[in-house]
Amino acid sequence: MPKTTQNKKIQFQNMVTNLVDVDPSIVKQEEILTSESPYREKYHIEPRSGILNDPNGFTYFNNEYHLFYQWTPLAFTKNPHIWHHGWYHMASRDLIHWRDLGPAIESDTNLDSHGTYSGSGLVVGDDLFLIYTGNTWNAKWQRVPYQIGAKMTLTGGFTKIEKPFISGQPMGYTSHFRDPKIWQSNDEYYAILGIQRENLTGAAIIYQSKDLQNWQLKGEIKAKYNHFGYMWECPDYFEIGDKGVLIISPQGLKTENDRYQNIYQTGYFIGTQLDLDTLAFDHDDFQELDAGFDFYASQTTLAPDGRRILSAWLGVAELHYPTEAYHYAGALVFPRELTIRHGKLIQNPVREISELRHDEQNINLEDITSLHVISQGAAQEIKINIDMENAGCVNIYLCANSANKKYTCLTLNRTEQQIILDRTHSGIALNIENGNVRKQQLVIEKSVQLDMLIDRSSVEIFVNQGELVFTARIFPDEIQDNVFIEAVNGSAKVVGKKWSL
Repeated sequence: MPKTTQNKKIQFQNMVTNLVDVDPSIVKQEEILTSESPYREKYHIEPRSGILNDPNGFTYFNNEYHLFYQWTPLAFTKNPHIWHHGWYHMASRDLIHWRDLGPAIESDTNLDSHGTYSGSGLVVGDDLFLIYTGNTWNAKWQRVPYQIGAKMTLTGGFTKIEKPFISGQPMGYTSHFRDPKIWQSNDEYYAILGIQRENLTGAAIIYQSKDLQNWQLKGEIKAKYNHFGYMWECPDYFEIGDKGVLIISPQGLKTENDRYQNIYQTGYFIGTQLDLDTLAFDHDDFQELDAGFDFYASQTTLAPDGRRILSAWLGVAELHYPTEAYHYAGALVFPRELTIRHGKLIQNPVREISELRHDEQNINLEDITSLHVISQGAAQEIKINIDMENAGCVNIYLCANSANKKYTCLTLNRTEQQIILDRTHSGIALNIENGNVRKQQLVIEKSVQLDMLIDRSSVEIFVNQGELVFTARIFPDEIQDNVFIEAVNGSAKVVGKKWSL
C-alpha cells in the first residue's frame, strides 16, 4: 500500500461529521488543556483547541465583518484519534473585538466528507453566499474535489446548497483544484481557483456564472509565470485604483538567495486590471507579501469605506509549534490595510488598532550607543522613528529577558543596507531546519520607521510605513517582556510612542 494512502486511512479512520456527536468530555478536556498554554495570544485570533489554518469567507455582511477559518478541533486527540474538520466563525464590528460564534460549516455531506477546504464569501441580497472546496476521497483513495456552497441568513443560520457547482477538475489538470475566491463584476459572478496542471505546475483559473448556480470555465489567467511552483493555493484577485492585484500562495519554490526561505510562500503580482474577456493580465514580477517566518494563505475583503483588508494564517503548513503540547496550533495575523505605493503592496495594521491602545508612553532617546530599554510588556505596540545617520547599525532586542540573553533581534544595518530578523535566541527552538534568520535589502539613508506589534508568542514588524513586513512566531521559555535598543559604530536617536494592547 502506498505510504500516502496508508496515512490517509489512518487520518480518517475515526471520522466525525458533527462536533456535537463527540463525547462532550473529550471536547472539554481539549479546550481546558489549550486554555492552560502560556503562549496564548492576547489580541490575535486563536483556536479554542486543535488546529487553525487558512482564513476563509472574509466578508462585511449585516453591519459586521465575518471571518471564518479552517478548523480541526480534535487534531491532537489520542486513544482514539478523532478527525473532524470545518469552518469556525468569528464576527466583529471593528476588526478588533471579535465575537466567537462557534462551528459554522462542518464536513457532513458526501461532497465535503474529508474536509471543508478554503473558500470565500459574497453578499447576495439578504444572504451571505459562501463557496468552498469540498475534499473527498473515493473507495480507491483517489481525491475528488467539489466546489460547493452554503448560505448564511441575516439571523446567522447556515444552509448548504445540495448540488455542487463544479464536480471534479477540468481536463488537463490534477485533482489539486481548490480555494475559490468569488467577486461580482457588473451582472456577472467570477471565481478564481488554484489548480495544478498535469505537468505538475501551478496556475490560477477563472470560472464565470450569471446565477451563482451554473458555472462555466473561462480559462487560465494569462500570467507570465508558467513554471512557478507545483501548486498555487488561495488565489485572490482584486483591484486598488487602476491596478489589478493577484495574490497567490505558490508551493514548491526553490530558495533564491534571501527569497523564498520558508517551506511555502505567499506573494503577489501587480499589473493592469484583469481583462475578464481574454483573461490577459500584464503584471510585474512576483513579490513576497511577508519577509518573516510564519505567514501563509492570505485572504482579503473590502471594507464599507473602500479599504482593502487582509487576514492571513500566522503559521505555515507542515511545520510544528510548541503550542502542540497544549493541543492547539495556529493564529491569524492582526488585520492589515492594503494600499499600493511605488509598485509595491503596502501593509499596515488597520487604523482601528487605536481602539486597543492604552497606557500611552512617549519614547525620546538621544545619542544611543550602549543598551537602552525602550519598553516592557507582553502585549504592546511600539511605533518609533530611528535616526541612524550617525550609526552604522542599530539592534533592537524584542521579547528579551532582563539580562538580554534571550531575545528576538531586529538589526538595521546601514552599512550593508540590510534589515535582519533573527530568532536564534528567542527561547524554544522553532523549525530550525528552515533557518532562524531572515534578511532583506533595505535602503537606509538617514532614518527608519518601525511599527512593531508584540503579543505573547508573535511579533509583526512593519517597516517604513508598511513597505516591508516581518511576521514571526516566537516562544519565550521564561519572562521575556523587555525591548532593548543599541547603536553600533556610532550613535542613534529614537522618537515615538508605546502602547499596551
